[in-house]
Amino acid sequence: MQSLRLGSSVIDFFDGDLTVTTLADGKRIPACPQEGDEYRRRARDLGYGDDIAAMSRDHEVAHTLIAVIIGLPESPTLRGVADGKFWPHWRSEEAAVLGLQQFARAAGVDLIAAAERLSKII
Repeated sequence: MQSLRLGSSVIDFFDGDLTVTTLADGKRIPACPQEGDEYRRRARDLGYGDDIAAMSRDHEVAHTLIAVIIGLPESPTLRGVADGKFWPHWRSEEAAVLGLQQFARAAGVDLIAAAERLSKII
């Protein structure tokens, strides 16, 4: 298992494609790649080819990475998921996350490595 501390969150990467984001209060948000044509199409559109596991891991990291970059301690969208309430602006965050993923893939940037570098300077 690999762990990444970013902002007030810890993101754990488990074998078997499970990613778990733990917020400061201990609430955990598990995520796994989804099987299905739409999910696979999104992976291809974002530049992951058929690697839905990499897309899923990067997606979870990108939520926290974007939040920390703009000065938030955690992702409001993940907080909403943890609390069982949608953050009213989740679509804006989701669009930013998907855009960051697509940009990073096009630029050849490893989002997890970028998050690790950022975690050492903040």
